[in-house]
Parts: sequence; structure tokens; C-alpha cells
Amino acid sequence: MKTKVIGFIIGFISSFLTVFAENKTETFIVKGGNCDECKIHIEKAALSVSGVSIVDWDRESKELQVVFDDTKTDVDSIQKAVAKRGNDTPNHKANEEAYNELPPCCKYE
Repeated sequence: MKTKVIGFIIGFISSFLTVFAENKTETFIVKGGNCDECKIHIEKAALSVSGVSIVDWDRESKELQVVFDDTKTDVDSIQKAVAKRGNDTPNHKANEEAYNELPPCCKYE
């Protein structure tokens, strides 16, 4: 009985660690303004990608830190989603139409 309990605990811990091993953290620049609305807009765009669990955009450094499940998405897909909503990223430039839909306070060019 004791062996079964120990085996169960080891199996549980192994599966627990496997789940968290799939999470990856990346940081990249996202052009934007300096207000709370910009922060919400950028973070919401990144969170719209399936597999993204945590986001934080720093207004001063313009860095977006994302935590995501790398079996479901990648940095390129996250950057595309942010650019699609109007903000430039290192690998994807927002199209003019999406940029023009940003509130005036969030425009950066």
C-alpha cells in the first residue's frame, strides 16, 4: 500500500512539472503611447492568442513580457496579433488602417 501511495505522489509531481515545463516567457518591444488605455489595448491583443496566459507591457521601456504555452503558440503569432490591432512589433508592422483606429493617445508615430 505504501508503495502505491509513493508511486501516486511521484506520478502526480511528474505530471505537475510537465505541465509547467511547457510555459515559456519572452520579452519584446511593442510601440505604443504612454497611457493606461495603450497598456490595456496591447495586453488585450496579446491575450487574444490561444496559449498566452500572462502579459505585462511596460509603458516606459515599451517591453511586452508574455508567458505562453509553447505547444499552442509562439512569439511570432503573438507579435502578429499585436500588430493586427495597430501596434508595431520587432517582426510585424501594423497596417495603416489598424494604426489609424488607435485612440489618439495611443498613436506613436
